[in-house]
Amino acid sequence: MNIKNFDLNLLRVFVMVYRLRSVSLAATAIGLTQPAMSNALRRLREQCNDPLFTRSGRAMEPTALANSLFAPLETALTGIETCFEHVGDFRPASSSRTFHLLMSDVGEMVVLPRLMRALAAVAPGVSIEASRIPQADYAPALRSGQADLAIGNISFLHTGFYQQHLFDDRYCCIARKGHPGLGGRLTLALYLSQQHVVSTAGSTDALVEEALSGRRQRRDVKLTVTHYHRCAAIVLQSDLIATVPGNAVKGMEGLEAYPLPFRMPKARVRQFWHRRAHTDAAHKWLRQLISGQILE
Repeated sequence: MNIKNFDLNLLRVFVMVYRLRSVSLAATAIGLTQPAMSNALRRLREQCNDPLFTRSGRAMEPTALANSLFAPLETALTGIETCFEHVGDFRPASSSRTFHLLMSDVGEMVVLPRLMRALAAVAPGVSIEASRIPQADYAPALRSGQADLAIGNISFLHTGFYQQHLFDDRYCCIARKGHPGLGGRLTLALYLSQQHVVSTAGSTDALVEEALSGRRQRRDVKLTVTHYHRCAAIVLQSDLIATVPGNAVKGMEGLEAYPLPFRMPKARVRQFWHRRAHTDAAHKWLRQLISGQILE
């Protein structure tokens, strides 16, 4: 027999007739008409070159070949059915899945507390692994499945990716209270005259450079760090100033937050995922849980 030409749909026919010893009962169990079932059994016999079942009174008795085939074919069919049993189904209450998220420290501060509270209530076995990697690595990480979601003000994930808006954030300039070079109002001249600390997290630094280059102006950047919170910690203990998303310093004492003296777009924070995960039931559940916690 050439397996390449074998109709695998006939496996269910064989297994069901063997179990029930009746063509009509097997047809009812599978959902086929009697003629369709008889035709399937005929094709099965032709491909196996064996009658497989012979009538004995009102029952169909298996041949020696059928007896030898039944156990391995039943095991194979059960395995196939098990593989597809829970497609499209996800049970958060009993799941122990770990989801991998990409985000900045601001995203961690805004999203993770709400998400973890929700998980504790509805999916206590689910875990989250949040990572910070260069934004240039987001696309390959999502594409390969290394990461499930990326959350942030991201502008470069287009072809092959889906997105959902979560919230907006405004950028501000921060300085320590009592900074000797700043008064009550931050002008552009004052902003440019100060020394800056910048963060490579997120897209803030690139957006500021773009806004200032349009004016043919530049900041005096003295220090570059990896996280917004490190910017804030350094600003608290020095005369450096920083431009950060407002949520990065929400509730922090000892800092003054100033409106920027030039136009900057809002930070549109969205969650992004690759199309390979779009219809995955567990993935859809997580996306809905995150958006529900943020948008409520």
